[in-house]
Amino acid sequence: MKVNDVFISGIGVHLPDTVPIERAVADGLIAEGPARASGYTGAAVAGDVPPVEMALAASRQALARSGQDPTGLSLLLYADNYNNGPIGWYPQSYLQRHLVGGHLTTAEVRQGCNGMFAALELAAGFLAGQGPDATAMAVAADNISMPHVNRWQCLAPDFVIGDAASAVVLTRAPGVAQLLSITSITVVELEEMGRGREPLFPSRDDSAAWDLAGRIEDFQRDVADRDDGESPWLPLVKARIEVIDRALDEAGIEIADITRVAYNHSSRQHMEDGVLRTLGIGIDRSNWEFGRHLGHLGPSDQVVSLDHMLRSGELVPGEHLLMLGISPGLNVAAAVVRILAAPSWS
Repeated sequence: MKVNDVFISGIGVHLPDTVPIERAVADGLIAEGPARASGYTGAAVAGDVPPVEMALAASRQALARSGQDPTGLSLLLYADNYNNGPIGWYPQSYLQRHLVGGHLTTAEVRQGCNGMFAALELAAGFLAGQGPDATAMAVAADNISMPHVNRWQCLAPDFVIGDAASAVVLTRAPGVAQLLSITSITVVELEEMGRGREPLFPSRDDSAAWDLAGRIEDFQRDVADRDDGESPWLPLVKARIEVIDRALDEAGIEIADITRVAYNHSSRQHMEDGVLRTLGIGIDRSNWEFGRHLGHLGPSDQVVSLDHMLRSGELVPGEHLLMLGISPGLNVAAAVVRILAAPSWS
């Protein structure tokens, strides 16, 4: 989607303290070989802090940085991967109550690790039909600190999972950055990879040990058994190229105009094989060095990386950031952001 006159006026981030991966190795949560091969140095671990409280902290910071009055919000979208509170209760209402109150449109967004992309796309579409003073906020939060989840290897060696919250304030008036385009594609041929051989209903008990990596292994075995002669990953490769091309075209720029790339915090190999070789961009222009100290933060990776790049001066006015993401479904998303001004919080 080509985006017109939608700007980022504030970004908020809540990052808990990190736990070194060496401690996880010592505790028997991950073997030394996979830990070393992953390139991760640790993961942000929130402990018993509710994810919605992290979201509230990130939201308050984003609003303060933007200078926006919370009561001026017209839309609040909350992206998460996992249950953010009691079953049958919805975190966006808690956030609204403690952040702004009043009457505005709120909704929870479930698009896995691409939840922030979905929220930004929905918010940009919403703002397109609003007046010049309209303001929207997209928030993401997750805390995977649960006794039945081993964050160090429940997904794959390429993804050590961390906890975080992030928030973005979007306005029609110019801010520190401009959202030029945002787009996504669902590769339905790989939908099965996210569920493996598990039943659709009734689902497994949430308190059972998570083995998301096992689902992927089951899918790969089932694909091998079918042996239809075509790589199951070809649709993903095609979709990734299409998403990147579309995002750049709608933004009116080329790959040569991209200064930095923000992708899911992952292993170096996944980063390079997943996107950088396709783009012809070196690892030094990605967010890998920053993200490997935090772990994969679910829907917050790209926004947390954008905040870091702005604060550190890795992105300056006139430069472009290409944000890319992948999530179960299988969903591939991209967005292009142009930096307009050095933020006051840098």
